[in-house]
Amino acid sequence: MRYLLLGALAGFAAVERKGFLQAMLSRPIALAPLAGLALGDLRGGLFVAPPLELLWLGAVNLGAALPVHESLATAAIAAGAVLAGQALGTGVTAAVALGAVLVCAPLALVGRGADRLVEAENERLVARAEAELACHHPRAAVRLNLLGLPLPFLLSALLAPLGAAAAAAVVPGLLRSSPGLAGGLGAGWWAFAGLATAGGVRALRARRAGALFGVAAAVTLAVGLVARGAA
Repeated sequence: MRYLLLGALAGFAAVERKGFLQAMLSRPIALAPLAGLALGDLRGGLFVAPPLELLWLGAVNLGAALPVHESLATAAIAAGAVLAGQALGTGVTAAVALGAVLVCAPLALVGRGADRLVEAENERLVARAEAELACHHPRAAVRLNLLGLPLPFLLSALLAPLGAAAAAAVVPGLLRSSPGLAGGLGAGWWAFAGLATAGGVRALRARRAGALFGVAAAVTLAVGLVARGAA
């Protein structure tokens, strides 16, 4: 049942991302917490959301651009991390999160390939819709437009649960068989977060992006140190 729910969420995000609504619900910062909530661990989804959003901040559907499928990969990573954390009984830790990223991040590239198939099918639907409009059949043209929505939904609804299931199997097995890896993977997660932050700054493409990042990083560090001291 949980995988069905995840598939429905990932499918909706794939459609919302480009074909319908486009209210930014498919962005990692929103989708990862939703995936965590759907699987019973909102905190785990929130934990992985910010680095994924920063990593794919520049992956935006504009015109004919075909970026990596950040929504598909995010749904799989967040769900995989939550499921792996539940299997281990630890929740989503830094080590679990990085393991889920390593297993599921390639789905961003797989999803881009799937998008190419969807675009090719949409081109055929557009040609048919234009023919219907030329024959003064607007309702038929509208129905053809709606036919472009099921394919991206089905592809993400299938691939996201498969990726999450792979992470839920691989990550706990790896950490149980080699407990010493937890420390390295945990450190690797924060290195990944730093890399994602650098990628996010680059995606801003603003003249003062470096200065803004420095100020934000300093404030974040100060808040973190104060909160740690208070704890």
